Amino acid sequence: EAGKSGTTSESSGIAKYPDNIRKMWADYYATVTFMDEQLGKVMTALDEAGLRDSTLVIFTSDHGYHLGEHHFWQKSKFHEDVTRVPFIVSAPGFETGRTMSLAELMDIYPTACDLVGVDIPETVQGESLRPVLTDPSATVREAAFSLDQRRGAAVRTSDWAFFQYKKGGEELYDMKADPGQFTNLAENPENSKVRLEMLKTLEEKKALAVE
Repeated sequence: EAGKSGTTSESSGIAKYPDNIRKMWADYYATVTFMDEQLGKVMTALDEAGLRDSTLVIFTSDHGYHLGEHHFWQKSKFHEDVTRVPFIVSAPGFETGRTMSLAELMDIYPTACDLVGVDIPETVQGESLRPVLTDPSATVREAAFSLDQRRGAAVRTSDWAFFQYKKGGEELYDMKADPGQFTNLAENPENSKVRLEMLKTLEEKKALAVE
């Protein structure tokens, strides 16, 4: 129940107007297309100035966005649609590629430091993603952490996603069999071992966040 709070199709009233939902999708995709075009202009300018081979570019955002999935809208959820963000790196000396390796936004700073030759401060908790840029099959972390101080926290591994809410309640999803996150397995006895493992990982991540 705690995971249902926030803007939904019912609470916003948009469920009554399917044409408006389609307009919302169209507007969102138009915005994304516009942003892509602006990024293209930046990259073209770097090429024309002869700076592409000496410039690091990192493109990302602070969160994803629900567009009606699970009848949810906007952000402030722990589903994949919200916690997963675009993360694109263009760096001199690295081949073009794509990876399924997990990363956190806190990895941006140490990655940038590493790539431009600046020492990474010992206080930084993030990880440099250089190994992943070198080899897309590499990984630098086994789990990615998401925190909402008001609502709770979540952790994502390559196989599982686990949410825990401050108001009570948990969600556990098999990301291989159920990537759309439709079947909550948190209370399924057959998944109790996985739940405990994910809970332990979540608590470890939360402890680091407090530090």
